[in-house]
Amino acid sequence: MTQEPSPPNSTLLNIGDSEVYTEILGRIKRGEFGADERIIDSRLATEFNLSRMPVRQALLRLVHEGYLAGTTRGFILPRLTHDDIEEIFEVRMMLEPRAAASACRILGNEDIEALRAALTEARHAVAEVRLGDMMVANDRFRQIWLDAVPNRRLAGAISRFVDHVQIVRKATIIDAGTQHVVLELLARMLEGFERCDALMVQDTTLQFVVRARESFVAASANAEPLQGRAKSA
Repeated sequence: MTQEPSPPNSTLLNIGDSEVYTEILGRIKRGEFGADERIIDSRLATEFNLSRMPVRQALLRLVHEGYLAGTTRGFILPRLTHDDIEEIFEVRMMLEPRAAASACRILGNEDIEALRAALTEARHAVAEVRLGDMMVANDRFRQIWLDAVPNRRLAGAISRFVDHVQIVRKATIIDAGTQHVVLELLARMLEGFERCDALMVQDTTLQFVVRARESFVAASANAEPLQGRAKSA
């Protein structure tokens, strides 16, 4: 039996649209695309050594989830207005508290330890004035309990709404006072999870989102217009 030769760069050629999606989403979250940068499927296809189809499918999925907007000349980051961000916070206030409460009965001992570790890292980052690391620890804390939410569609929706705000908030920095409030609220959430007190977790999560919105409003009031007044805290 004659064996067919393997195509060049077969590892890259075997990448599907799911892996392309994950890679592009990661770049978006890391802020690697500029506000007005055109994301072209043919260029990415060349970079990944793929046909355009899986790349375009990944990009269209990102459009459907709100991470990108389609244009006649490629894809760009969405131009979120202040009203858009306000609506996102309104939805988060409705979804996140109940979702966090639902995770109480699912979180195990390993999850609680992971939450403690994330909070400890956040505290160290604030003490050492490492804002980026503080935000990473905060995100890790949220992702731990989100992974325990029984309704996976709900958890996915919350993740996307949080991401949409995070992507446009990179131009602003929360002040030291807000950072310490965040630490206090994370500590209360952890206590609620440790006690399996769903009501405490729900109330604290609501306060957390409300505080994030207040930070956004305060920073936006002093910020110059960006992407059609799309800056956030």
